[in-house]
Formats: sequence, structure tokens, C-alpha cells
Amino acid sequence: MTKQSKKDLIADAALACFLTSGYGATSVDEIVKASGISKGGIYWHFKSKEEIFLYLVKRFVNEWNTQYIARLPGTRSAAEKLAIFLEHRLQCIDTPISALMLEFLLQAKEEATIRKMSAEFEKPTHIIYQIIEEAIRNGEFKALDPKTVTLSFLAIFDGAGLQMLVHKNKLLLEQTLRTTLEIFLAGISSEPVKE
Repeated sequence: MTKQSKKDLIADAALACFLTSGYGATSVDEIVKASGISKGGIYWHFKSKEEIFLYLVKRFVNEWNTQYIARLPGTRSAAEKLAIFLEHRLQCIDTPISALMLEFLLQAKEEATIRKMSAEFEKPTHIIYQIIEEAIRNGEFKALDPKTVTLSFLAIFDGAGLQMLVHKNKLLLEQTLRTTLEIFLAGISSEPVKE
């Protein structure tokens, strides 16, 4: 078994444990039992349970980005690309991994841990930044600061994630996000949005 496949085996076993017991309640001993790999073997590949979780986050974000980018060919406008982002995001907003990531962030005690996880989310942020920057440059969007527009767009999803946790109503969330996207695009589009 290659080093990478062993890391993935450990990570998959850990994910199963996290999904069953939650991040905080899962011990490395449980991961040992689920993976069939010794504790020393686990620590050979990962320094801590936290590092295993961050590996899972990185893998999830990379897969998510790859799937999102694969949906973009053929889109003509930045507005379409942002709408595809919304639809793609809706597919995972109420998944168990999303809830685990929130649990992990809430339990993180060290700023360095939060920075490591946040760094993984810089990848999709950069993709959205590039889309928005190009739309501003080509006149599709108003001449606004692309970083501020990007962070404003992504803040919509932060709020939506919280709304999902509180209301647990995906249909309401979908309707809210689609309406919010229309309002957002109307505010940044250089021309009136066509209905």
C-alpha cells in the first residue's frame, strides 16, 4: 500500500468515526480500531487527530473545487458562474462534513488551527475572486473593489450555513439563497439584470 493510500485509509476511517461520534468525541484509539492501523502507524502519517481532520478538509475542498470548475465550461458570464457556484454549494451545505467542519472550528482552541482550516477555503475564495475581477475588468460588474465583492458574496453562504443550522429547512434555504443572489447581482451588475 502506498503512503498516500494509507493516509486516505486512515482519513476515511477517521471520517466514519467523526460522522458517528462527532469530532470532539472521537479518540485516536477509535480511529486505530476503525482503520486497522496501529497507533504508531497513524502517528507516522499524521501528528494528531486535528491533522487528520485538516487533511479531510483539504481533500473535501479540493474535490469540491474540481467539481465546480468542471461545471464552468460553456458559461458566458460571471453571473452564470456565480449562479453555478450557488447551486454547487447548495449540494453540500447540509452534508455531514459541513456540520463537522463547523464543530471543528467551534472547538478549535488555537488560532493556528483556525488559520490552517481557513487557508483551505482560500482556494474557492480565489476562484470567485478571479471571476469577479474579470467581470469588473470587462464591464459586466460595476467598478468595485473585487476583494470586497468576493468577501460579500461568500458572506452570503456563511449566513446561509447558520440559517440552515437554526431552521433545518433546505427548501427555505434554497429559496433564500436564490433570491439573495438575484439581489446581489442586481447590485453589482453594470447593466440591469434581465429577468
